[in-house]
Amino acid sequence: MVKTVSRTVGALTLIAGVVVGAFVGGSVGAIVGVLLAMVGFQALTRGVEGAPYITAGIATTAGLAYTAWVHHLSPTDIGLGHATWITGGLWSLGIVLVVGVGIGIAGGTPRLRHLFQDDRVTQVSGAVTARRVLLDIPFGTVLIEEFAFRGVMLALVTNLTNSTVWAVGVTSVLFGLWHVSPALEMHDAHQQATGASWTTVLSTVLFTGLSGVGFALLRLFTGSLFPPAALHWAANGSGVVVGWFVHGRNGSGTSGDSHQADDDA
Repeated sequence: MVKTVSRTVGALTLIAGVVVGAFVGGSVGAIVGVLLAMVGFQALTRGVEGAPYITAGIATTAGLAYTAWVHHLSPTDIGLGHATWITGGLWSLGIVLVVGVGIGIAGGTPRLRHLFQDDRVTQVSGAVTARRVLLDIPFGTVLIEEFAFRGVMLALVTNLTNSTVWAVGVTSVLFGLWHVSPALEMHDAHQQATGASWTTVLSTVLFTGLSGVGFALLRLFTGSLFPPAALHWAANGSGVVVGWFVHGRNGSGTSGDSHQADDDA
């Protein structure tokens, strides 16, 4: 019953966000609308995986794209201009290779293996792990977060403040705060978590906020949304794969869907 109410409220908040973003209050209204839509998406998809999660991510992204269109943001403004597709793709390929190798080496280092011991990763089957890495993370988590924070929101705040510095700062702070709820889930699921949950939340918000700065600078430097999306997917996906390979395939858990393992960053 509680989950049903939460998801209903989430769906209504998401819809309200798209309406507010598209039709209320200019750039400020658009920014508020994007935030409402993102909060609604998070409430709607809490504990959801697979097709429903991916569908919600794509639908929310479509709503944010409509907001961008109403406010006359061009594909170039949100990092999707045709002129950057090739260079953005090449950057993305290099990023995936480097990050994948780096996280793989970390997972193969005995002293670092405990960092990957997350119940949400280790207690599922290989098929679920593959689905998360190839579908849930890129078409759910990465799509919606990058399009919202490094795409539409970055462009809106830049237009409002006429400052890329402010845009990077604001979107990065919001990106960090976006991870408060996932941080609580991570604390409960991580076998190595010690101390109060607030320390996990604080460290996660700080880390993801700083990551948001890096993602935004990469987006601005390359002119493309593809490289930060690739970095985001590579970091999350590689962590899931390495965590399962190091701990899960030899562990006791082979259950199906549990909680979402892809909200860490």
